[in-house]
Amino acid sequence: MIALAVVLLAAAEIQGYISDAACGWNNARPGKEAQECARKCVDAGWPPVLVLDGGMSIFKIENKAERESVLPFVGEHVTITGEISGETLRVKAIRKSPAPKPKA
Repeated sequence: MIALAVVLLAAAEIQGYISDAACGWNNARPGKEAQECARKCVDAGWPPVLVLDGGMSIFKIENKAERESVLPFVGEHVTITGEISGETLRVKAIRKSPAPKPKA
């Protein structure tokens, strides 16, 4: 369930959850259960992915070094400085950020 996106030509700040490729958007939410599930799947060998805020768009992390850079953030809401091209995200920098407030 990987969504296509418009190519971002310049680095931009992108927000979402670092999840796992097995469960994707299902683990892209606050809470201990979702975070633990995402971590277990990544530990079991599923690659980390970014799930954008506000939907089910999932992006693969481009290369091994970038995937390793996001591992400490699995299950967390993050802000990534990077570029999206098709189904792939190029990570330049990542930091933990507050999750968006749920809609009423």
